[in-house]
Amino acid sequence: MAVLKPRERLVYFRISEDEFHQFVSVCEQEGARSVSDLARNAVQRLISDGDRQREDHQLTPKVQMLEKLIGELNSQLRVLTALLQAKDAEAAQLSNAGGAARKPVEPSQHQEE
Repeated sequence: MAVLKPRERLVYFRISEDEFHQFVSVCEQEGARSVSDLARNAVQRLISDGDRQREDHQLTPKVQMLEKLIGELNSQLRVLTALLQAKDAEAAQLSNAGGAARKPVEPSQHQEE
């Protein structure tokens, strides 16, 4: 099977004998094929985590602004709801007051007149 992305660069770094044994142990635990795969995956994770932290850093002010706007909208909705409830209560009082002053006319009374 052909390798789609051949690895052409070589990176060297020195480790102690104890570190090497720790690396081999972690390779076995993680299922890495080699210490090289383990090191490559670890560095790739570090890069990925750094990208996520940068994205989070950029998103935080936007999320805070959205939370503020949502809070303001909720406040305005509460005010509007209170106004509508007050208007409905006022309309109900007016209709009750008007109904008490006038006696309702039944349909049968209209026909007799």
